[in-house]
Amino acid sequence: MQLKQCRYPTCTKLVSRSQANPFCKDHAQYWQPPKSSPYRKTDYKMYNRFKRDKQADAFYHSKQWKRLSEKLRRKSIWTCQCCGRTRDRVSFLVVDHIVPLKVDPSRRLDEKNLWVLCKQCHFWKTQLETQIYGASRISNLDASKSWPREKIANWIQNKEKQDRESNSPPWVQPQREHTHRRQNFGKRE
Repeated sequence: MQLKQCRYPTCTKLVSRSQANPFCKDHAQYWQPPKSSPYRKTDYKMYNRFKRDKQADAFYHSKQWKRLSEKLRRKSIWTCQCCGRTRDRVSFLVVDHIVPLKVDPSRRLDEKNLWVLCKQCHFWKTQLETQIYGASRISNLDASKSWPREKIANWIQNKEKQDRESNSPPWVQPQREHTHRRQNFGKRE
């Protein structure tokens, strides 16, 4: 069994390397489990293998798509075209079809139908697509004409604003109201 030192700064006790909590029993209360994002993290390999249709999967792994998506990311200066966030880690930005690929496959490489989104805006765009097109995207071809880029961007920004106001992410602690008076250090009354 491999061991490692307790993560508490002055502690020298050893704990099992396979243990999820990196602290010893004396300092276990300092461990906080990793916080998950409010947005689903997709296991892309499983999604590509079991959920995405084979034609779309082949298209998104083609050289044409990879070159075009890289070109569009560079052209956007690695910035989300909806909210303005910049790339701060690998695969943070997604090149997205404004009119989904399933709705109009003929526009799959049309640069006017593509934009660069951060994963958060892409999450909301996917929610909007589900709302507009429902389960059968092909039956609502006319709906794509009534949702231009600007209208989609406004909808996403409104959703993000509502989300920020109603639900703060789990890593943001609410400010506590102090019931005791602050002490005036060094001040004479």
